[in-house]
Amino acid sequence: MSTSKPKVLITGVSGYIGSYVCKTFLEHGGFNVRGTVRDKSNETKIDPLRIGYGDELFERLELVNADLMNEESIMAAAEGCDYIVHTASPVCDIGKVFENEDEIIKPAVDGTLAIMKAARKNKAKKVVITSSIAAVAGEYVTSDKVFTEEDWTDITKEGLFTYMKSKTLAEKAAWDFVAELPDDEKIPLVTINPAIVLGPNVSTGSSESLDFGKNLMLGKWPMLISQKIAYVDVRDVSKAHLEGLLRDEANDKRFILCAGSPELVEFAKPLEAKFGKDYPVRARMMPKLMPMIMRLWDSEMAEIYKIWGNGVLFDGTRATEILDIEYIGLEKCLVDMGDSMIATGCIEDKRTTKAA
Repeated sequence: MSTSKPKVLITGVSGYIGSYVCKTFLEHGGFNVRGTVRDKSNETKIDPLRIGYGDELFERLELVNADLMNEESIMAAAEGCDYIVHTASPVCDIGKVFENEDEIIKPAVDGTLAIMKAARKNKAKKVVITSSIAAVAGEYVTSDKVFTEEDWTDITKEGLFTYMKSKTLAEKAAWDFVAELPDDEKIPLVTINPAIVLGPNVSTGSSESLDFGKNLMLGKWPMLISQKIAYVDVRDVSKAHLEGLLRDEANDKRFILCAGSPELVEFAKPLEAKFGKDYPVRARMMPKLMPMIMRLWDSEMAEIYKIWGNGVLFDGTRATEILDIEYIGLEKCLVDMGDSMIATGCIEDKRTTKAA
């Protein structure tokens, strides 16, 4: 491992986003990369990295143990690092209001603050944090408004999902930390705010992204409701983290990563075209009349009817202009994700005609 290169700490490298961000930094070759996991002896988490990166890249990666709820472990992991990329975040049901919200919010906020304290202690040259559009517009609405980096989720809104509140409070904690530093200790900060992240996976662990892909491929939703879903490919998200670190013009900015907000049925179409012969994925829209009538006695249908046609629009052009992101289209994103989930064993390979 070269000692002349700057060292970057990447947290959460066994996660869906973190594993691809780490891969992108390793492939760039300009950094010594140290990645955090909860337990580097857990082969269930580490093996997918070894396989997904290949021996040459994996051998360049220094793995260390760290936990968001253990500030001392974060401090130790960051020792000697020139840059920090913080992708780690508590995994939870994103569409739920938790009875004890602190079980999600506290590790998100405390983990982010531990990262910022470690960056200050080590005089880090920059911190890049994975936030979310959940910190920009934390609800599905019927509106022509296009949300930008100037917008923030209103955490006082009744019924706001806990995940959205946690992402908002964690990101604000980082910006507030920098704002309160003395001028001679200011740390350049960049936040990446992606829509739902799809595309090929390295990690095989639980994630909302992989669950979304699996549910489509395995036909969990035999009929799809009318809802606009903002999305972005994981490769664009990973590139944004790298470019956000490399480019001075990215300093002290938020970046929405969003390739578009298609109807949910549009996500199923490329998967059905490629895999529909062997998997029960179907691009079939639910008739609106169905929830309209059934809502009278079915609470789930009442909720579906309430959000019918809803969605949020985001402006992802700042990332294009400053980070040179050329968004990967929906068809490539979904087809590559399907191939990847099969190749990594996330879903069983049922193809009657194997890929060459």
